[in-house]
Amino acid sequence: MASSHIRPAGGLIDGKWMVWAVAGFFLLMLLPRLSDIFAGWIPGADDMMRLQQIRDLLDGQGWFTVDQARMLTPEGGDMHWSRLPDLFVAGFIFVTEPLLGRDMAEKLVIGLWPLILLAAAFTFLTLIMQRLQINRAGQAFGLVFFATSAAVYNFWPGRIDHHGLVVVLTLGGLAAVLSPGFTNRSGIALALSVTAMLSIALESLPYVGGLIAVLGLFWIVRGHREGSRLAAFGLGLIVFASLFFVFDAPGLSANRMTCDAYGTSHLTGFLVGGLLLSLLGIFGGGLETWWARLIAGGVAGAVTLALIVAVNPACLGDPYASVSDSVRLSWLSMVGEAKPLSTLLAEEPGRVVWVFGFLGTASLATAAMIVTASDQQRTARISIALLFALSVATTIWQIRGQSFSHVFAAIGAGWLAGMLFARWRSEGGAGPLLAFIAALLVLSPITWEQVSTQFPSRLAPSQNVNCIQPDAYEGLGGDAIKRIHAPIILGPSIIARTPHAVFAGPYHRNIAGIERSNEVLIGPVDGAHAKLLEMGATHLLFCKGLRETTRYGETWPDGLAAQLNRDELPDWLAPADTLTETDGVVRLYRVKPE
Repeated sequence: MASSHIRPAGGLIDGKWMVWAVAGFFLLMLLPRLSDIFAGWIPGADDMMRLQQIRDLLDGQGWFTVDQARMLTPEGGDMHWSRLPDLFVAGFIFVTEPLLGRDMAEKLVIGLWPLILLAAAFTFLTLIMQRLQINRAGQAFGLVFFATSAAVYNFWPGRIDHHGLVVVLTLGGLAAVLSPGFTNRSGIALALSVTAMLSIALESLPYVGGLIAVLGLFWIVRGHREGSRLAAFGLGLIVFASLFFVFDAPGLSANRMTCDAYGTSHLTGFLVGGLLLSLLGIFGGGLETWWARLIAGGVAGAVTLALIVAVNPACLGDPYASVSDSVRLSWLSMVGEAKPLSTLLAEEPGRVVWVFGFLGTASLATAAMIVTASDQQRTARISIALLFALSVATTIWQIRGQSFSHVFAAIGAGWLAGMLFARWRSEGGAGPLLAFIAALLVLSPITWEQVSTQFPSRLAPSQNVNCIQPDAYEGLGGDAIKRIHAPIILGPSIIARTPHAVFAGPYHRNIAGIERSNEVLIGPVDGAHAKLLEMGATHLLFCKGLRETTRYGETWPDGLAAQLNRDELPDWLAPADTLTETDGVVRLYRVKPE
């Protein structure tokens, strides 16, 4: 074990054991949650749909086909998901199923895969803080802040959707760009990270742009000693972007002309940008001043952006422009991860305190980290501030940005906590100790989470969790395949837990399906029966107390959802189970013919 000797001059604590002990502690803390997975629990709707996508792949669905056949929307269950997040989970199930059986193999891998990603996130985050010359105590505190922030929920057992993987790739790309050796290998690693990120999810676009900007900043400031790495990165962009375009879903097809996933316009950006960056890296030695490199880089960026827009101008528009007012009110406004700050202030002020309280104090710490940096450290630390600022802006736009902003916040917060800890250890005395303790309390996400409890949510009480309990769907089996109309958020639960089909799911490519399905629950009761029969629905599933159905009842008091919330059953519905209509209990009804 390495020594824990204190270096008075720098306050650095030798020995990586402390940092790895923190990482190991939080991994062990999450292990008991594996019991929930083995009991059948899956955290979210997207995790359930991801699992079903993997099952379909293993059962013979094509690699390039990710549409959900049992989501009976007018769009045909159209999905835009990448196949890359499926690889590890599907591979593990394929290898272990003969030994463990399908059910046990599934539960084991969906429990362990997020923890493997969390271990990778800890590793990259530690490497980043090392390359920023943050002391060991600061690295340990940075991991603590990350592990107690909102971002860590993407790594809980069962979270097999793409968010955790994209965060890990982002951290891997940041570690590569901060490589002190300016090596071609780090440029290639960065290219692999940013192209994989965008192939998996468009939510990574701000950080793809941010990482490319950071490498460009290094080239502008450091000069042509960054040229070789810049050229390697540009060539890597061309190669990896092409490979993901061809081999990730949906492959070479007209479906690539899209804005909500890695499409033709994004490929154009990678190819053109990669070519221009390679040329700058190879022939930019004549640009001897930083402002000459800035102009050259700006021109390359402007040309790349212009061609991206020219290939698909529609991508500049509002992605939800075609959403009807009824769908916007009934579904889009309730998508928790897509809420802007303005909506959260009105509905969930406590969540604002937790998320933005930590971001606010970490922003001050990050600014102090830059101001106190040496000339050799400052450019790298500014790059962290750039990515942090992008992530905060994204979080203000949609709260899902906390998955990244809380990770970047942990870096600056860890630096300040580590610096004050080292100062106290070096100088001693009550003053430095009190300053360290005060900073630790103010910087900690746990503190802001506790403060947030003083600001109660203004949303209606909800039985969301009860409505997706695994045992709630045990009675929905049977030999005959049912076509079930259900609240939007419960569509993935039915698909993942039963063999039956549904008519809608919480996915933006299925707006027509959502609108058609909503008409049943929010429209006049007299017309609901005819709509169900027209859709070909054999059953209707309802969960009283679900936030979605509660809002339907409050907003449309004359609709079917409001009537079912009052325990008033229309004569054309017949109970298909023996349960009692109670909050949080999933009820199944048979739709009678005319």
